[in-house]
Amino acid sequence: MKNHIFQLNRRQALIGSGAAALAAAAGPAFAATTNMKDALRMLAGKVFYSTDQPGRWKGKEAGHSPLIKIDKNGSDILLRAATQHPMSPQHHIVKHIILDGELNFMKEQMFDLTFDMPRSRFELNGYSGRLYVVSMCNKHDNWINWADV
Repeated sequence: MKNHIFQLNRRQALIGSGAAALAAAAGPAFAATTNMKDALRMLAGKVFYSTDQPGRWKGKEAGHSPLIKIDKNGSDILLRAATQHPMSPQHHIVKHIILDGELNFMKEQMFDLTFDMPRSRFELNGYSGRLYVVSMCNKHDNWINWADV
């Protein structure tokens, strides 16, 4: 029998191990819950962070939690996100990710250390409901904030 070597890129590996990692981080209580909102509450401050659940990064909220501004003109929606964070090779915001109300990926913007500041604009015409913005820091993990359209 031949040995098979599987090559996964980083994203495939994270997707494949994501559920197991989330369950392990939350502990046995995660497996007992069937409600996604309850599971997210248990993970807040442990796997991802927010202003009200900074977890081990208490004191880092102001520079990591994304600020959100939504402009609406009829069905035209412009979401602007900003993270008040310096950009140096040692410590920076990697990207902003937009998720819909069910936490499905919608869009992302990667930042270039050479000239970008962690500010992004997303046209989400016709969308209504809750939106989540994730700000990914290379040192202090993922920070989430939300707004309703």
